[in-house]
Amino acid sequence: MKSFIKKLTPGFLYDLARKYKYRINRDRDFFKNHGYELNLKNPKTFSEKLYFRKYYGNFDNMALFADKFKVRNYVAQKVGEQYLIPLLGVYRNFSQDDWDNLPEKFVLKSNHGSGPSHLQIVTNKSKEDVNGVVKKFKNALKESFGIIKQEPFYARIDKVIIAEQYLESEGLTPNDYKFHCFRDKIFIQVDSDRYEGHKRSIFDVNWNKMNFRLDSKFPEVGECSAPDNLNEMLEVAKKLSEDFDYIRVDLYSVQGKVYFGELTQTHGNGTEDFKPSFVDREWGDYWILDKGNEELYKISN
Repeated sequence: MKSFIKKLTPGFLYDLARKYKYRINRDRDFFKNHGYELNLKNPKTFSEKLYFRKYYGNFDNMALFADKFKVRNYVAQKVGEQYLIPLLGVYRNFSQDDWDNLPEKFVLKSNHGSGPSHLQIVTNKSKEDVNGVVKKFKNALKESFGIIKQEPFYARIDKVIIAEQYLESEGLTPNDYKFHCFRDKIFIQVDSDRYEGHKRSIFDVNWNKMNFRLDSKFPEVGECSAPDNLNEMLEVAKKLSEDFDYIRVDLYSVQGKVYFGELTQTHGNGTEDFKPSFVDREWGDYWILDKGNEELYKISN
């Protein structure tokens, strides 16, 4: 009893209250997004299993795969360096001098976050607000992305800014091919026009469009032919996913060449809905949680 009372310090009580508030917010947000209560003790749906990973994942390992810079080593070992987008620079701080040394077209991104505040696609340097870009990435390096998004593994990433070669496809930003890889099943999510008029559709490995939607706010992609190198992309996705019970492998196909984008372990932060909703359970059935694998999960008894 005395040892318990000694623990009741202001710091201990603050941490306890913060964890309690986090759980309330987590459960409330899950219900708001999916329309049913979150069950982490016996997760059944795809969305519940994403939250299970967010809560019980091996955060140290997850940080390595989420790190857009360090994951390049894993990709090179698994499938070869030829699938990596050429790297133009890595920066602890990004400055005007760094900007001046980059080519006319390139992509800047943080290694620890996602979204517009962590990404800059530059196709014409003279039209960019250099000071604005420098300030943007200064703020990105300060941001605790993992805490804000309640994805704690991101908070363990050693933050840097990376510059990559711009991949140009007929003058347009190329489609994003996101391979949702379960042990025995793969679905391909195609995102087009991501930065203006974002559209999305899901296909199977034979390029049949699925009659369901993932994140219903996005309209479906129109006519969309399979990339010529789809079989190669599938092989790359299979190799990069073989150490996981589920992972999303993001790839590009540009001028007949396959490039790696990133590995995503908690798709959409677990917030995206399915239409119709029963597909959430179907995808959950495809995902067999390997709870005994300590490389993937840290579950305390």
